Amino acid sequence: MFCTNFGETSVAIVLIAAIYWCLDKKLGEYLYITQGWADLVNGLAKVIACIYRPWVLDPKVHPLKEIMVGATGYSFPSGHVTTATTYLGGTILRGGLKKPLKIVLAIFLALILFSRNYVGVHSVLDVIFGFLFTLCVLLIISKLFDKLDENPNLDIVIGAVGIIAAILIVIYALTKSYPMDYDAAGKLLVDPAILTLDTFRNAGAAIAIFLSWPIERRFIKFSIDGDTETKILRFLCGFIGLEFVINVIAPALGENPLGAFFQYFSIMLFIMLIYPAIIKYFQNRSKAE
Repeated sequence: MFCTNFGETSVAIVLIAAIYWCLDKKLGEYLYITQGWADLVNGLAKVIACIYRPWVLDPKVHPLKEIMVGATGYSFPSGHVTTATTYLGGTILRGGLKKPLKIVLAIFLALILFSRNYVGVHSVLDVIFGFLFTLCVLLIISKLFDKLDENPNLDIVIGAVGIIAAILIVIYALTKSYPMDYDAAGKLLVDPAILTLDTFRNAGAAIAIFLSWPIERRFIKFSIDGDTETKILRFLCGFIGLEFVINVIAPALGENPLGAFFQYFSIMLFIMLIYPAIIKYFQNRSKAE
């Protein structure tokens, strides 16, 4: 449970925010852009494949009851694997870490991946594919980031293509047909409404990321400079603001598809645009004084 919880989206959002606001801005940008793309691909793969969870396909599989609450929708590929591979794999790839620390992170990533099989909510295929396609996204985005200095407007292209992809995936998810299989109690094995909410959440987060990134790079340009105390205070203030958005603003938007879209849109907008603007404001004030 300890390992598998590190594949939660909520954990990744906070960890990457700490990197983005305080430690390594370029790495944070890379991780969020990759997350936006990887979540879109993951959601698309789920609605295309429509593969049921392991305990549905094989009654000999008995997942942990406490983890089944979050194991909704289709199984292939694993969303937790996608998330963990994004922030841990991305940090290994572009974090500039020393080899021993890279090995530690790689081992921890492997444990998270294995845990999804061990707790019984994903098959080996779910995990392997989730890892491999996310690795491909990491490598592609990494190559594109290497070209940003030579092509400063490449961020607009990456974002625009991402926004178009998000819209097309939403349209596809809303218009395609899904298996309508029922269990012995007459309940749908997978309710398409759940997939609709997940698709809108992914699209909301991705569009906020792809819109915020070019705007911040051109007009805000906040800095991660500061001593340790300043960075700790910056993170704590940002974390409190983020918790307010997650626990107060987002729930007020409702659990319908549009509400799900704007929930995640508002979360990522705060992380990548609103709070950076606040940071920049106080940095300018500090310089003026």
